Amino acid sequence: MLPFSKGSLLLAPMVGITNRAFRTLLGELGGPDYAFTEMASAEAYVSRAPFESVYTDSKPRPERTSVQFYARSAGSLADACARLRNNPPEELPAGVDINFGCSAPHIRGKGGGSAWSSDPAPAAELVAAARAAWPGMLSAKVRMGPDDDYHRLRGFCEGIAGEGLDFLCIHPRRDDQKFRGKARHEISLRLAQDISIPLVANGDIVSPGQLSMLMGTRTGPGGSKSVYAAMIGREAVRRPWIFALLRASASALTPASSTDRSIDRLEVGLRFLALAKLYLPEAWRLESARRFFSYYCEQFSFAHHIKYKTMNSPSLDIMAENFRSYFEQVPQDRYLLFSH
Repeated sequence: MLPFSKGSLLLAPMVGITNRAFRTLLGELGGPDYAFTEMASAEAYVSRAPFESVYTDSKPRPERTSVQFYARSAGSLADACARLRNNPPEELPAGVDINFGCSAPHIRGKGGGSAWSSDPAPAAELVAAARAAWPGMLSAKVRMGPDDDYHRLRGFCEGIAGEGLDFLCIHPRRDDQKFRGKARHEISLRLAQDISIPLVANGDIVSPGQLSMLMGTRTGPGGSKSVYAAMIGREAVRRPWIFALLRASASALTPASSTDRSIDRLEVGLRFLALAKLYLPEAWRLESARRFFSYYCEQFSFAHHIKYKTMNSPSLDIMAENFRSYFEQVPQDRYLLFSH
């Protein structure tokens, strides 16, 4: 049984962002039903490389979090799962997620991420090895692969699903697209019908309308189909309250029973900086904050200006000062209201 129900909202794994500090921030704002750590290297984790325990930190809600690994071999992934299994009960994540989608050259070039998509048989063996070593929830995240061949994609997904996955996540873009173009969720809906395990759709989910189309509460051109759950990535950094906003929009509240919620966007940014200091190693803090603000600042009236100021801040304290000063100059950007 999955630790989240049909129609749930999940947080996507994002390099340099979905660490404990960010996941804690989301939880305080009405966060996801289930989350993923940022991607960790199975080989580095097994060899106890510096900071790997930070990559795999599943707090504050380990019972609702999966650790994501990329791996170059079935043996290294099995060893990583075995080591993770020995965590103290209060630090044991609910699941392990296998990355089959990352197309970054330094990951793919080492045989990890999307490098597996060109050969389904070894990919299935990788899943089988993880399943044998890990008794908890097991999932995988994929892209469309190197081309638009749906039958190849379906065969790959069926192959890995058959080796013991509990659910599958898809970001329906090709490897070479990165984040260009639109996520092709007609592929998500088609695949949801064709594989035997629950499918989670990821990519460009930013509005209630998109969510209702994917969840089958609104009929699209191909009829009423649905995925099991939706996964949100970059939009959760731009608007960390997105999960609360989408839940509010999807609820059946009448206008008379709804209330307005105020978001203080200055305080949200400052809270992330405080959490980064609290939960992240000093060597990580500035880079993680820069990644956070590179997306978070996109919502503001003078996005380029405040993004430049925060991204070029030499310390978290100066970053906080620069962020505060923006709202002194543009006070109308500080508060956001939405009904819930």
